[in-house]
Amino acid sequence: MRLLAPLARLTLPFAAATLTALLACEPAPATRSGEGAASGATGGAKATATEGGGDRRVSGQLTVEVLDVGQGDAILITTPKGKRALIDGSTGNSGESPIPHLQARGVTSLDLVIATHPHADHIGGLDEVVKTLTIKLFTDSGLPHTTKSYETLMSLVESRGVTYRAAKRGQSFSFDGGKIEVLHPGATPLTGTRSDLNSNSVVTRVTWGGACMLFTGDAEEPTEEALVAGGVGACDALKVAHHGSAHSSTPAFLAAVRPQLAMVSVGEGNDYGHPDADTLSRLQKAGAKVMRTDTQGTLTLTTDGVSLTLTPERGGSPVTVRARNPSAAPESAPTSSATTASAGGSGLVNINTATAEQLAALPGLGEKTAAAIVAHRAAHGKFKSVSELDKVEGIGPATLTKLEGLVEAR
Repeated sequence: MRLLAPLARLTLPFAAATLTALLACEPAPATRSGEGAASGATGGAKATATEGGGDRRVSGQLTVEVLDVGQGDAILITTPKGKRALIDGSTGNSGESPIPHLQARGVTSLDLVIATHPHADHIGGLDEVVKTLTIKLFTDSGLPHTTKSYETLMSLVESRGVTYRAAKRGQSFSFDGGKIEVLHPGATPLTGTRSDLNSNSVVTRVTWGGACMLFTGDAEEPTEEALVAGGVGACDALKVAHHGSAHSSTPAFLAAVRPQLAMVSVGEGNDYGHPDADTLSRLQKAGAKVMRTDTQGTLTLTTDGVSLTLTPERGGSPVTVRARNPSAAPESAPTSSATTASAGGSGLVNINTATAEQLAALPGLGEKTAAAIVAHRAAHGKFKSVSELDKVEGIGPATLTKLEGLVEAR
């Protein structure tokens, strides 16, 4: 079997236009990709998937479905105007294929397909997706892999003329006012990890108005460290990485993301012991309401940009929380009686009570600066406002800007 080179070398159509045009269903001129085209996909003016991304003025309700596809991932995102994205495609085995779910919803085309990494429980069912549906854009991490399932999938992408682009940090996909941002992998892949394929999973952040949702593939601890170092910030809903395994959802990552809702895609009675009991405990201690597909079926997350509601297919009641950044939603957005899972209802980190570990996980800070904040607090009392953080050594205007909308002083 031939070793698949990084996909820049495959002869796949490459859109010279922005992904905004693609996801808006507008025709985009295509060129044949070679080494030059692929390198342009990760840097420079044409590197970003779309210039400007989405705006915060959304209208209607975004729907995200974590499909019950057994021991794998398949996540369908649908906008009010019918734009659709699919993240992963499970194994494709009987009872684990996304195709019946998509057909039941009348899906005949997808604007975007994201393969987070080339393991069979994430891409095994994507070959049937590519065969059956019209796909506008296909993206993955671009890492080489030698399995037959991956080679078959990429051959189908090529033969069906699907536009391909390797996902890299900094790209964003605009759709109906919302945005999908690529947070990982970066320009240089992680190497020497427990599983380089898992650690280089494509991680995306979806924003809809003031609501934030994070999708992590099979990210592991090195991935989470990179995300925290890059200032991942708080996000309302988290698709828990690696089916809730023990190798992800670290305390530092959860302190940075502070999810209010957590969704675990996992197979009933799987051979891996997923989800790990300690991982579930960490999620609950972080304040997240956890739902899982093995016991509750397909999980449906809806948001109007002001609040988010997670509804299980069975075995539980819907849970509604208020988006942590509702001011980003349009003023005309309907009000919600949503409750919040965070202490005090604000969902912000209180700099007067947060631990050094919690502070260190915030963007622009680190262990040294976090310790300095705690020391300043002990010596001088509570901060009267967030702006008073500039009294702490190592904190200036740039850091305060990074902390906007994430912290408070009370």
